[in-house]
Amino acid sequence: MKLCWFTTGRDREAFTLLEEVVSAIEGGVIEGSIAAVFMNRERGESAPSDEIIAYVEKKGLPLVTLSSKRFLAERNLSLAEGRDLFDREVKKRITPFNFDAIFLAGYMLILSSVLHESYPVLNLHPSLPGAYKGKWEDVIRDTIKDGERSFGAMVHMVEAVLDEGAPVAYVKLTLEGPEIDELYRRSSAGDRAAEDQLFALMREREFGIEIPLIVKTLTLLSKGSIRIDGSRVFFDGKPIEGGVDITSEVLG
Repeated sequence: MKLCWFTTGRDREAFTLLEEVVSAIEGGVIEGSIAAVFMNRERGESAPSDEIIAYVEKKGLPLVTLSSKRFLAERNLSLAEGRDLFDREVKKRITPFNFDAIFLAGYMLILSSVLHESYPVLNLHPSLPGAYKGKWEDVIRDTIKDGERSFGAMVHMVEAVLDEGAPVAYVKLTLEGPEIDELYRRSSAGDRAAEDQLFALMREREFGIEIPLIVKTLTLLSKGSIRIDGSRVFFDGKPIEGGVDITSEVLG
């Protein structure tokens, strides 16, 4: 399995995700390779993205960079106006690398149909299937606001509707106990400190499963246990709705 890895490289977490997947490939856990890394930032745009660029070059991985900010500014276009045009240029630059799928990990742009209708595209999303959409910060805030105790993360297919592509695999987490009950009570009463504490707990636990979720999902895909056919997901040869629950495999 050959991947084209997409990232914006906006934070240290994006670096860690890439580093761990490369390590799993080098260790033979994931049976595949990274055919290319694409970043919508160029050298000098931010310290986190520069760190990823340096790492990719050190590992000898093919690197493609195209600053979305510069690309749009040069054409005096908004992101909405220039999305298709940008993705057509991205497609032209990554096509020669002959990969099987695109994997989005910390990629902060919404893909147009130019890409997700041309290739299988997988995305890491910090929510359970059928739950919340948006950035991880918004997902956690919405989870707390609704009083939900269960949360998690999934890998899903990218389709036209944001965060609604077919789930491939997911891990479910739950906050429990008297102290958690008290934090939820205080948070629902408007105590921002309690909400912030819940936010920190959820983010810590959710980020803690992102790497093993990605590695396990890519491992199952690379070995054929999970198979994607168009927009359908199969597990051990059988179609599955809602993704494969790999909570026990990840949490032990």
